[in-house]
Amino acid sequence: MEEQRKCPDCEGTLIDGDFLVTYDVNRAKSKWDIQIVNGYFVHFFAPPDLPRVPKNVVFVIDRSGSMSGIKMAQTREAMLAILKDLDEDDHFAIIQFDDAIDSWKESLIKATKENVDEAMKYVSGIVESGSTNINDAVLRGVNMLVKDRQEEKFPERSIDMIILLTDGMPNSGESNIGRIQTNVHSAMGGKMSMFCLGFGNNVDYSFLDVMSKQNKGMARRIYEGSDAAVQLQVDLRYPENAVDSLTTNHYSQLFNGSEIVVAGRLTDNDLDNFMVEVFAQGFDEDFKVQGQASAEDWDVLYPDEEYIFGDFTERLWAYLTIQQLLETSFVTPLTSMVVTKPDTEDGPDSPLIADKLTEGKVGKRGFQM
Repeated sequence: MEEQRKCPDCEGTLIDGDFLVTYDVNRAKSKWDIQIVNGYFVHFFAPPDLPRVPKNVVFVIDRSGSMSGIKMAQTREAMLAILKDLDEDDHFAIIQFDDAIDSWKESLIKATKENVDEAMKYVSGIVESGSTNINDAVLRGVNMLVKDRQEEKFPERSIDMIILLTDGMPNSGESNIGRIQTNVHSAMGGKMSMFCLGFGNNVDYSFLDVMSKQNKGMARRIYEGSDAAVQLQVDLRYPENAVDSLTTNHYSQLFNGSEIVVAGRLTDNDLDNFMVEVFAQGFDEDFKVQGQASAEDWDVLYPDEEYIFGDFTERLWAYLTIQQLLETSFVTPLTSMVVTKPDTEDGPDSPLIADKLTEGKVGKRGFQM
């Protein structure tokens, strides 16, 4: 709250921005949980001890004058933490930029202890000055990854990524945000991911967020340390004759410690045939797990908690469906958004327009595998 205050004596300050709650769930006895309520299901998949896959990452660091002070100190701190997490099977490179662009090395190198130590000294010596040419700096990193991949310097089963650390205010070279996003998306061609770390109260977060999502990544306002283990090409499969209207069930990457959530609508109430399969590619071997759901009656397990569950699964299905539609759609305050709900009592073409769901007494079952 202190960081949000406009003045030392302002007492009515509220949180200005997103309030993010981070939590974890103990699933030591199972690889996943499935919850089914009122004809909808939600599948939480967070397997422990995933085999890691090597990554090839180019760090693109903004050293422009606007990054001076606390933002550059935070950037150095974040970089040092990330470098410590690299595995010796990883490859990495560092690019620093203002209106000029400088590469630490001409190509990516293995993350040996000696190379990481040298990189940490290099990062500690970055000095901020000049303006901000994000476009050309990111494209330089993309070209390095493309070149090294073509020269077969990386393991075939490894992932390529760009990590951009910036305050997100381009004012040199190409400064039009839309054109920068288009240029980066075109250069990456769906073959690599982009992650953005935005620093400072004035960071153009929406610019970084959109650019990350367009390239199979994510943006964060501050760095959060996490394990770099990852699974490639994760597919979650369900009985074709039992479910429809699935949310996204194919993921190009899964970081260890994160969770995949898939929701859908049941068309077959014969839950004895509800088989779930998960397939993924690892570095040395493929990953496969399948299981049969076993039902537990929540009315018995939680007799006093009816409101907690309610129509939760349908709400979550609707939320995920709309969220994923918005990631590929352009919506303004003047846009009318209509979601078509499959096969209602009014017919398949009956629109569902922001109706509030009601909590009634419905059958609730939980599943574990």
